[in-house]
Amino acid sequence: MAGTVPTEETVTEPPTGPLAPHPAVPPAPAPSGPRARQPVAPQPRRQPPVPAAPVPPSRSEIDELREQNATLAAELAELRTGYRAIAGNTRLRAAGTTDAVRFTVEATGAGGSRTGRMTVPRGEIATPAYLPVAGRGAIAGLTPRELTGLGARALVLDLHELYLQPGADVIEGAGGIGTAMAWQAPTIADTGVGAVLEQRKTKVSDEGIAFRGRLDGSPHRWDAEEAVRLAHRMGFDVAFALADPADPARTERWARRALAEHAWQTADRHDALSLWAVVTGGADPERRRSAARALRRLGEEDRRAGGLGFGGYRIEGVGAPAADAGALRAAIGELDSDRPRYLAGITGPADLLAAIEAGVDLVDGTEPARAAAEGRVYTSTGVLDVTDPALRADFRPLDPAKDRPGGGNRADDFTRAYVHHLFVANEGLAVTLCALHNEHFFVSLAAAARRAIADGAFPGFAAAFLRGFGKV
Repeated sequence: MAGTVPTEETVTEPPTGPLAPHPAVPPAPAPSGPRARQPVAPQPRRQPPVPAAPVPPSRSEIDELREQNATLAAELAELRTGYRAIAGNTRLRAAGTTDAVRFTVEATGAGGSRTGRMTVPRGEIATPAYLPVAGRGAIAGLTPRELTGLGARALVLDLHELYLQPGADVIEGAGGIGTAMAWQAPTIADTGVGAVLEQRKTKVSDEGIAFRGRLDGSPHRWDAEEAVRLAHRMGFDVAFALADPADPARTERWARRALAEHAWQTADRHDALSLWAVVTGGADPERRRSAARALRRLGEEDRRAGGLGFGGYRIEGVGAPAADAGALRAAIGELDSDRPRYLAGITGPADLLAAIEAGVDLVDGTEPARAAAEGRVYTSTGVLDVTDPALRADFRPLDPAKDRPGGGNRADDFTRAYVHHLFVANEGLAVTLCALHNEHFFVSLAAAARRAIADGAFPGFAAAFLRGFGKV
Protein backbone atom coordinates (compact mmCIF):
# COMPACT_ATOMS: atom_id res chain seq x y z
CA MET A 1 0.00 0.00 0.00
CA ALA A 2 1.16 3.48 -0.92
CA GLY A 3 2.52 5.43 1.98
CA THR A 4 2.98 2.37 4.12
CA VAL A 5 6.43 1.46 5.41
CA PRO A 6 7.04 -2.16 4.74
CA THR A 7 7.79 -4.32 7.83
CA GLU A 8 11.16 -6.01 7.99
CA GLU A 9 11.07 -9.66 8.88
CA THR A 10 13.32 -10.41 11.87
CA VAL A 11 15.28 -13.60 11.61
CA THR A 12 16.60 -15.03 14.89
CA GLU A 13 19.85 -17.08 14.65
CA PRO A 14 19.86 -20.21 16.68
CA PRO A 15 22.24 -20.11 19.67
CA THR A 16 25.63 -21.66 19.25
CA GLY A 17 28.19 -23.02 21.67
CA PRO A 18 28.27 -25.75 24.25
CA LEU A 19 24.90 -24.87 25.74
CA ALA A 20 23.09 -24.95 22.40
CA PRO A 21 20.46 -27.68 22.24
CA HIS A 22 21.00 -30.41 19.74
CA PRO A 23 18.51 -30.33 16.98
CA ALA A 24 15.99 -33.06 17.29
CA VAL A 25 16.80 -35.96 15.07
CA PRO A 26 13.77 -37.89 14.04
CA PRO A 27 14.02 -41.59 14.79
CA ALA A 28 14.87 -43.85 11.93
CA PRO A 29 11.90 -45.69 10.61
CA ALA A 30 11.63 -49.22 11.86
CA PRO A 31 12.57 -51.81 9.29
CA SER A 32 9.72 -53.74 7.83
CA GLY A 33 9.40 -56.79 5.79
CA PRO A 34 11.12 -60.15 6.11
CA ARG A 35 14.44 -58.60 7.18
CA ALA A 36 12.89 -56.81 10.11
CA ARG A 37 14.92 -57.26 13.37
CA GLN A 38 13.57 -59.94 15.66
CA PRO A 39 13.87 -59.63 19.45
CA VAL A 40 17.08 -61.37 20.76
CA ALA A 41 16.68 -63.72 23.67
CA PRO A 42 19.28 -63.26 26.53
CA GLN A 43 22.20 -65.76 26.32
CA PRO A 44 23.29 -67.64 29.47
CA ARG A 45 26.75 -66.59 30.84
CA ARG A 46 29.43 -69.09 29.92
CA GLN A 47 31.21 -70.59 32.93
CA PRO A 48 35.01 -71.04 32.76
CA PRO A 49 36.04 -74.65 32.34
CA VAL A 50 36.81 -76.50 35.57
CA PRO A 51 40.42 -77.74 35.49
CA ALA A 52 40.87 -81.43 35.93
CA ALA A 53 42.24 -82.58 39.29
CA PRO A 54 46.02 -83.18 39.10
CA VAL A 55 47.06 -86.79 39.06
CA PRO A 56 49.52 -87.43 41.90
CA PRO A 57 52.83 -88.95 40.81
CA SER A 58 53.27 -92.64 41.39
CA ARG A 59 55.71 -94.10 43.86
CA SER A 60 58.01 -95.16 41.03
CA GLU A 61 58.01 -91.61 39.60
CA ILE A 62 58.85 -90.14 43.01
CA ASP A 63 61.68 -92.61 43.46
CA GLU A 64 62.99 -91.79 39.99
CA LEU A 65 62.95 -88.06 40.74
CA ARG A 66 64.75 -88.62 44.01
CA GLU A 67 67.36 -90.70 42.27
CA GLN A 68 67.85 -88.01 39.63
CA ASN A 69 68.19 -85.33 42.31
CA ALA A 70 70.69 -87.42 44.24
CA THR A 71 72.72 -88.02 41.08
CA LEU A 72 72.71 -84.32 40.25
CA ALA A 73 73.74 -83.40 43.79
CA ALA A 74 76.58 -85.92 43.68
CA GLU A 75 77.81 -84.54 40.36
CA LEU A 76 77.74 -80.98 41.65
CA ALA A 77 79.56 -82.01 44.83
CA GLU A 78 82.20 -83.80 42.77
CA LEU A 79 82.73 -80.72 40.59
CA ARG A 80 83.04 -78.52 43.65
CA THR A 81 85.46 -80.94 45.29
CA GLY A 82 87.59 -81.08 42.17
CA TYR A 83 87.75 -77.31 41.90
CA ARG A 84 88.69 -76.78 45.55
CA ALA A 85 91.28 -79.57 45.38
CA ILE A 86 92.98 -78.09 42.32
CA ALA A 87 92.86 -74.53 43.67
CA GLY A 88 93.96 -75.47 47.17
CA ASN A 89 96.72 -77.83 46.04
CA THR A 90 98.08 -75.24 43.64
CA ARG A 91 98.39 -72.69 46.44
CA LEU A 92 99.95 -75.24 48.81
CA ARG A 93 102.50 -76.32 46.21
CA ALA A 94 103.43 -72.70 45.55
CA ALA A 95 103.94 -72.10 49.27
CA GLY A 96 105.77 -75.39 49.87
CA THR A 97 103.29 -76.41 52.58
CA THR A 98 103.27 -80.02 53.77
CA ASP A 99 101.43 -81.94 56.50
CA ALA A 100 102.10 -80.68 60.01
CA VAL A 101 102.82 -84.12 61.55
CA ARG A 102 106.36 -85.47 61.68
CA PHE A 103 106.57 -89.10 62.73
CA THR A 104 109.65 -91.27 63.19
CA VAL A 105 109.76 -94.95 64.13
CA GLU A 106 112.57 -95.48 66.63
CA ALA A 107 112.37 -99.19 67.52
CA THR A 108 110.31 -102.25 66.63
CA GLY A 109 109.34 -105.17 68.80
CA ALA A 110 107.53 -108.48 68.73
CA GLY A 111 104.21 -108.79 66.89
CA GLY A 112 104.45 -105.45 65.13
CA SER A 113 104.85 -103.29 68.23
CA ARG A 114 106.99 -100.21 67.80
CA THR A 115 108.13 -97.03 69.49
CA GLY A 116 108.28 -93.67 67.79
CA ARG A 117 108.05 -89.94 68.13
CA MET A 118 105.27 -87.77 66.73
CA THR A 119 105.82 -84.03 66.51
CA VAL A 120 103.26 -81.33 65.78
CA PRO A 121 103.68 -77.55 66.15
CA ARG A 122 102.27 -77.57 69.69
CA GLY A 123 104.32 -80.41 71.08
CA GLU A 124 105.79 -83.88 70.89
CA ILE A 125 104.34 -87.28 71.78
CA ALA A 126 106.47 -90.34 72.46
CA THR A 127 104.64 -93.41 71.16
CA PRO A 128 102.96 -95.71 71.92
CA ALA A 129 100.92 -93.41 74.12
CA TYR A 130 97.57 -93.35 75.83
CA LEU A 131 95.64 -90.09 75.33
CA PRO A 132 93.00 -89.01 77.89
CA VAL A 133 89.59 -88.05 76.48
CA ALA A 134 88.32 -84.64 77.56
CA GLY A 135 85.19 -84.76 75.41
CA ARG A 136 83.69 -81.40 76.38
CA GLY A 137 86.98 -79.79 77.32
CA ALA A 138 87.58 -81.22 80.81
CA ILE A 139 88.06 -84.44 82.77
CA ALA A 140 86.24 -84.67 86.11
CA GLY A 141 87.64 -81.44 87.50
CA LEU A 142 91.29 -82.13 86.62
CA THR A 143 93.26 -79.04 85.66
CA PRO A 144 95.64 -78.96 82.68
CA ARG A 145 98.57 -78.83 85.12
CA GLU A 146 97.40 -82.04 86.81
CA LEU A 147 96.93 -83.79 83.48
CA THR A 148 100.41 -82.78 82.39
CA GLY A 149 101.79 -83.92 85.74
CA LEU A 150 100.37 -87.41 85.41
CA GLY A 151 102.08 -87.78 82.01
CA ALA A 152 99.42 -86.80 79.45
CA ARG A 153 101.03 -85.32 76.35
CA ALA A 154 97.87 -84.68 74.31
CA LEU A 155 94.10 -84.57 74.83
CA VAL A 156 91.26 -85.88 72.70
CA LEU A 157 88.13 -83.71 72.45
CA ASP A 158 84.69 -84.26 70.91
CA LEU A 159 84.18 -81.94 67.94
CA HIS A 160 80.43 -82.59 67.94
CA GLU A 161 80.02 -81.67 71.60
CA LEU A 162 82.09 -78.50 71.28
CA TYR A 163 80.13 -77.54 68.16
CA LEU A 164 76.90 -77.71 70.16
CA GLN A 165 78.33 -75.98 73.24
CA PRO A 166 79.99 -73.46 73.44
CA GLY A 167 80.16 -73.35 69.62
CA ALA A 168 82.83 -72.73 67.00
CA ASP A 169 82.42 -68.94 67.17
CA VAL A 170 83.24 -68.82 70.88
CA ILE A 171 86.24 -71.16 70.63
CA GLU A 172 87.61 -69.38 67.58
CA GLY A 173 87.11 -66.04 69.30
CA ALA A 174 89.05 -67.28 72.33
CA GLY A 175 92.05 -68.03 70.12
CA GLY A 176 91.49 -71.74 69.55
CA ILE A 177 90.73 -74.73 71.73
CA GLY A 178 94.13 -74.81 73.41
CA THR A 179 93.87 -71.20 74.55
CA ALA A 180 90.22 -71.62 75.53
CA MET A 181 91.02 -74.44 77.97
CA ALA A 182 94.54 -73.32 78.95
CA TRP A 183 96.10 -76.45 77.44
CA GLN A 184 99.38 -75.86 75.63
CA ALA A 185 100.01 -79.41 74.35
CA PRO A 186 98.53 -81.01 71.21
CA THR A 187 94.77 -81.47 70.83
CA ILE A 188 92.99 -84.09 68.71
CA ALA A 189 89.45 -83.67 67.37
CA ASP A 190 87.23 -86.74 67.44
CA THR A 191 84.20 -86.05 65.21
CA GLY A 192 81.86 -87.70 67.73
CA VAL A 193 80.00 -89.47 64.91
CA GLY A 194 79.60 -92.64 66.98
CA ALA A 195 77.28 -90.92 69.45
CA VAL A 196 75.46 -89.02 66.70
CA LEU A 197 74.67 -92.22 64.78
CA GLU A 198 73.09 -93.75 67.88
CA GLN A 199 70.42 -91.04 67.96
CA ARG A 200 67.05 -92.20 66.66
CA LYS A 201 66.45 -89.31 64.23
CA THR A 202 69.91 -89.24 62.63
CA LYS A 203 69.86 -89.64 58.84
CA VAL A 204 72.94 -90.61 56.82
CA SER A 205 73.29 -90.10 53.07
CA ASP A 206 76.10 -89.47 50.61
CA GLU A 207 75.62 -85.74 51.20
CA GLY A 208 76.34 -86.04 54.93
CA ILE A 209 74.75 -86.59 58.32
CA ALA A 210 71.54 -84.87 59.47
CA PHE A 211 70.97 -85.01 63.22
CA ARG A 212 69.25 -83.34 66.15
CA GLY A 213 71.20 -81.40 68.74
CA ARG A 214 71.49 -83.20 72.04
CA LEU A 215 70.85 -80.02 74.02
CA ASP A 216 67.69 -78.64 72.42
CA GLY A 217 66.67 -80.95 69.61
CA SER A 218 67.53 -78.36 66.96
CA PRO A 219 68.28 -79.69 63.44
CA HIS A 220 71.89 -79.80 62.22
CA ARG A 221 73.65 -81.13 59.18
CA TRP A 222 77.29 -82.06 58.74
CA ASP A 223 78.99 -83.00 55.53
CA ALA A 224 82.59 -84.02 54.92
CA GLU A 225 83.59 -80.40 54.36
CA GLU A 226 81.86 -78.98 57.43
CA ALA A 227 83.70 -81.30 59.82
CA VAL A 228 87.03 -80.11 58.36
CA ARG A 229 86.02 -76.45 58.54
CA LEU A 230 85.03 -76.78 62.20
CA ALA A 231 88.34 -78.42 63.14
CA HIS A 232 90.29 -75.66 61.40
CA ARG A 233 88.23 -72.93 63.03
CA MET A 234 88.65 -74.41 66.51
CA GLY A 235 92.41 -74.69 66.11
CA PHE A 236 93.05 -78.42 66.58
CA ASP A 237 96.37 -80.09 65.80
CA VAL A 238 94.85 -83.33 64.45
CA ALA A 239 91.36 -84.02 63.09
CA PHE A 240 89.72 -87.10 61.61
CA ALA A 241 87.79 -87.11 58.35
CA LEU A 242 84.06 -87.73 58.64
CA ALA A 243 83.34 -91.45 58.32
CA ASP A 244 80.39 -93.82 58.04
CA PRO A 245 81.39 -96.91 60.08
CA ALA A 246 78.92 -99.07 58.16
CA ASP A 247 80.02 -98.07 54.65
CA PRO A 248 83.71 -98.04 53.65
CA ALA A 249 82.91 -96.81 50.12
CA ARG A 250 81.03 -93.79 51.43
CA THR A 251 83.82 -93.17 53.93
CA GLU A 252 86.31 -93.07 51.05
CA ARG A 253 84.17 -90.59 49.11
CA TRP A 254 83.87 -88.39 52.18
CA ALA A 255 87.63 -88.64 52.73
CA ARG A 256 88.28 -87.37 49.19
CA ARG A 257 86.02 -84.39 49.80
CA ALA A 258 87.64 -83.78 53.18
CA LEU A 259 91.10 -83.69 51.59
CA ALA A 260 89.97 -81.05 49.09
CA GLU A 261 88.45 -78.88 51.82
CA HIS A 262 91.50 -79.39 54.02
CA ALA A 263 93.80 -78.12 51.26
CA TRP A 264 91.58 -75.11 50.70
CA GLN A 265 91.33 -74.23 54.40
CA THR A 266 95.06 -74.70 55.02
CA ALA A 267 95.97 -72.48 52.07
CA ASP A 268 93.43 -69.90 53.18
CA ARG A 269 94.10 -69.86 56.93
CA HIS A 270 97.82 -70.74 56.96
CA ASP A 271 97.31 -72.98 60.00
CA ALA A 272 98.83 -76.37 60.85
CA LEU A 273 96.02 -78.90 61.18
CA SER A 274 96.77 -82.51 60.19
CA LEU A 275 93.88 -84.50 58.65
CA TRP A 276 93.78 -88.26 59.30
CA ALA A 277 91.75 -90.88 57.44
CA VAL A 278 89.38 -93.30 59.20
CA VAL A 279 89.61 -96.99 58.30
CA THR A 280 86.28 -98.81 58.63
CA GLY A 281 85.18 -102.25 57.51
CA GLY A 282 83.70 -104.05 60.50
CA ALA A 283 84.92 -107.44 61.64
CA ASP A 284 85.73 -108.79 58.17
CA PRO A 285 89.55 -108.69 57.76
CA GLU A 286 89.39 -108.59 53.95
CA ARG A 287 86.94 -105.69 54.03
CA ARG A 288 89.32 -103.91 56.38
CA ARG A 289 92.25 -104.52 54.05
CA SER A 290 90.31 -103.16 51.10
CA ALA A 291 89.25 -100.03 52.99
CA ALA A 292 92.79 -99.39 54.21
CA ARG A 293 94.30 -99.82 50.73
CA ALA A 294 91.79 -97.43 49.20
CA LEU A 295 92.53 -94.71 51.74
CA ARG A 296 96.28 -95.17 51.44
CA ARG A 297 96.06 -94.78 47.65
CA LEU A 298 93.85 -91.73 48.06
CA GLY A 299 96.40 -90.07 50.35
CA GLU A 300 99.25 -90.86 47.96
CA GLU A 301 97.33 -89.45 44.98
CA ASP A 302 96.58 -86.27 46.88
CA ARG A 303 100.23 -85.73 47.81
CA ARG A 304 101.33 -86.29 44.22
CA ALA A 305 98.82 -83.64 43.15
CA GLY A 306 100.36 -81.14 45.56
CA GLY A 307 97.99 -81.73 48.46
CA LEU A 308 98.74 -82.60 52.07
CA GLY A 309 97.51 -86.20 52.04
CA PHE A 310 96.67 -87.90 55.32
CA GLY A 311 98.90 -87.28 58.32
CA GLY A 312 97.90 -90.60 59.90
CA TYR A 313 95.16 -93.21 60.17
CA ARG A 314 92.47 -93.93 62.72
CA ILE A 315 91.16 -97.48 62.82
CA GLU A 316 87.45 -97.42 63.65
CA GLY A 317 85.28 -100.09 65.21
CA VAL A 318 87.88 -102.33 66.89
CA GLY A 319 87.22 -101.64 70.56
CA ALA A 320 88.38 -105.03 71.90
CA PRO A 321 91.62 -106.04 70.16
CA ALA A 322 92.45 -108.47 72.97
CA ALA A 323 89.49 -110.64 71.93
CA ASP A 324 89.94 -110.36 68.17
CA ALA A 325 92.97 -108.59 66.75
CA GLY A 326 92.40 -109.94 63.22
CA ALA A 327 90.57 -106.90 61.86
CA LEU A 328 93.05 -104.55 63.50
CA ARG A 329 96.10 -106.30 62.10
CA ALA A 330 94.48 -106.59 58.67
CA ALA A 331 94.09 -102.81 58.49
CA ILE A 332 97.55 -102.03 59.87
CA GLY A 333 99.20 -104.32 57.32
CA GLU A 334 97.89 -102.14 54.46
CA LEU A 335 98.79 -98.72 55.89
CA ASP A 336 101.90 -96.59 55.44
CA SER A 337 104.51 -97.67 57.98
CA ASP A 338 105.79 -94.10 58.29
CA ARG A 339 102.40 -92.70 59.38
CA PRO A 340 101.03 -92.93 62.93
CA ARG A 341 98.14 -95.28 63.67
CA TYR A 342 95.35 -94.47 66.09
CA LEU A 343 92.81 -96.63 67.92
CA ALA A 344 89.93 -95.23 69.97
CA GLY A 345 87.67 -96.70 72.60
CA ILE A 346 89.77 -99.29 74.43
CA THR A 347 88.18 -100.45 77.68
CA GLY A 348 90.92 -102.06 79.75
CA PRO A 349 94.64 -102.85 80.07
CA ALA A 350 94.35 -106.08 78.05
CA ASP A 351 92.98 -104.14 75.07
CA LEU A 352 95.59 -101.42 75.48
CA LEU A 353 98.48 -103.90 75.41
CA ALA A 354 96.96 -105.89 72.53
CA ALA A 355 96.62 -102.70 70.45
CA ILE A 356 100.25 -101.78 71.15
CA GLU A 357 101.41 -105.27 70.23
CA ALA A 358 99.56 -105.02 66.90
CA GLY A 359 101.41 -101.82 66.04
CA VAL A 360 99.07 -99.03 67.17
CA ASP A 361 100.87 -95.81 68.13
CA LEU A 362 98.13 -93.76 69.84
CA VAL A 363 95.26 -95.11 71.93
CA ASP A 364 92.38 -93.36 73.68
CA GLY A 365 89.31 -94.33 75.68
CA THR A 366 86.63 -92.95 77.98
CA GLU A 367 86.88 -95.88 80.39
CA PRO A 368 89.08 -94.11 83.00
CA ALA A 369 86.59 -91.25 83.45
CA ARG A 370 83.53 -93.51 83.24
CA ALA A 371 84.94 -95.92 85.80
CA ALA A 372 85.82 -93.03 88.13
CA ALA A 373 82.26 -91.72 88.02
CA GLU A 374 81.06 -95.18 89.08
CA GLY A 375 83.62 -95.56 91.86
CA ARG A 376 85.87 -98.04 90.07
CA VAL A 377 89.64 -97.60 90.33
CA TYR A 378 92.24 -99.36 88.17
CA THR A 379 95.15 -100.72 90.18
CA SER A 380 98.12 -102.91 89.38
CA THR A 381 96.24 -105.91 90.72
CA GLY A 382 92.81 -105.25 89.25
CA VAL A 383 89.76 -102.98 89.46
CA LEU A 384 88.84 -101.75 92.94
CA ASP A 385 85.26 -100.76 93.81
CA VAL A 386 85.68 -97.93 96.32
CA THR A 387 81.93 -97.82 97.01
CA ASP A 388 82.22 -101.25 98.67
CA PRO A 389 81.33 -100.93 102.39
CA ALA A 390 84.22 -103.31 103.14
CA LEU A 391 86.58 -100.36 102.51
CA ARG A 392 85.03 -98.22 105.24
CA ALA A 393 88.06 -98.79 107.49
CA ASP A 394 90.71 -99.67 104.85
CA PHE A 395 93.49 -97.13 105.40
CA ARG A 396 95.73 -98.22 102.54
CA PRO A 397 96.14 -96.01 99.42
CA LEU A 398 94.07 -96.82 96.35
CA ASP A 399 96.97 -98.81 94.88
CA PRO A 400 99.49 -99.85 97.54
CA ALA A 401 101.87 -101.56 95.07
CA LYS A 402 105.27 -99.86 95.13
CA ASP A 403 106.46 -101.09 91.72
CA ARG A 404 103.37 -100.20 89.71
CA PRO A 405 103.89 -98.49 86.32
CA GLY A 406 104.33 -94.76 86.67
CA GLY A 407 104.89 -94.76 90.40
CA GLY A 408 102.66 -92.72 92.68
CA ASN A 409 100.26 -89.84 92.08
CA ARG A 410 98.44 -87.24 94.13
CA ALA A 411 95.57 -89.62 94.89
CA ASP A 412 97.99 -91.72 96.98
CA ASP A 413 97.72 -89.09 99.70
CA PHE A 414 94.19 -90.31 100.41
CA THR A 415 93.17 -93.65 101.85
CA ARG A 416 90.58 -96.04 100.51
CA ALA A 417 88.48 -95.35 103.58
CA TYR A 418 88.47 -91.62 102.89
CA VAL A 419 87.60 -91.97 99.20
CA HIS A 420 84.84 -94.41 100.18
CA HIS A 421 83.51 -91.79 102.59
CA LEU A 422 83.53 -89.15 99.83
CA PHE A 423 81.37 -91.36 97.61
CA VAL A 424 78.94 -92.09 100.43
CA ALA A 425 78.74 -88.35 101.17
CA ASN A 426 78.31 -87.57 97.45
CA GLU A 427 81.31 -85.25 97.42
CA GLY A 428 82.71 -84.29 94.01
CA LEU A 429 86.29 -84.82 95.19
CA ALA A 430 85.61 -88.58 95.12
CA VAL A 431 85.25 -88.66 91.32
CA THR A 432 88.15 -86.24 90.85
CA LEU A 433 90.57 -88.44 92.82
CA CYS A 434 89.44 -91.62 91.07
CA ALA A 435 89.67 -89.98 87.64
CA LEU A 436 93.18 -88.73 88.34
CA HIS A 437 94.24 -92.19 89.50
CA ASN A 438 92.67 -93.96 86.48
CA GLU A 439 94.08 -91.59 83.86
CA HIS A 440 97.51 -91.97 85.47
CA PHE A 441 97.13 -95.75 85.37
CA PHE A 442 96.49 -95.91 81.60
CA VAL A 443 99.01 -93.23 80.66
CA SER A 444 101.68 -94.95 82.77
CA LEU A 445 100.90 -98.43 81.43
CA ALA A 446 101.40 -97.22 77.84
CA ALA A 447 104.66 -95.51 78.85
CA ALA A 448 105.89 -98.71 80.51
CA ALA A 449 105.04 -100.66 77.36
CA ARG A 450 107.07 -98.16 75.33
CA ARG A 451 110.11 -98.74 77.53
CA ALA A 452 109.65 -102.50 77.29
CA ILE A 453 109.56 -102.38 73.48
CA ALA A 454 112.73 -100.28 73.41
CA ASP A 455 114.40 -102.85 75.67
CA GLY A 456 113.20 -105.79 73.57
CA ALA A 457 111.16 -107.14 76.47
CA PHE A 458 107.57 -106.28 75.56
CA PRO A 459 106.07 -109.80 75.39
CA GLY A 460 107.38 -110.67 78.84
CA PHE A 461 106.27 -107.34 80.29
CA ALA A 462 102.72 -107.65 78.92
CA ALA A 463 102.32 -111.26 80.06
CA ALA A 464 103.60 -110.52 83.58
CA PHE A 465 101.33 -107.51 84.00
CA LEU A 466 98.20 -109.33 82.86
CA ARG A 467 98.96 -112.31 85.12
CA GLY A 468 98.89 -110.05 88.16
CA PHE A 469 95.89 -107.99 87.05
CA GLY A 470 92.43 -108.93 88.26
CA LYS A 471 93.38 -110.19 91.72
CA VAL A 472 92.14 -107.38 93.97
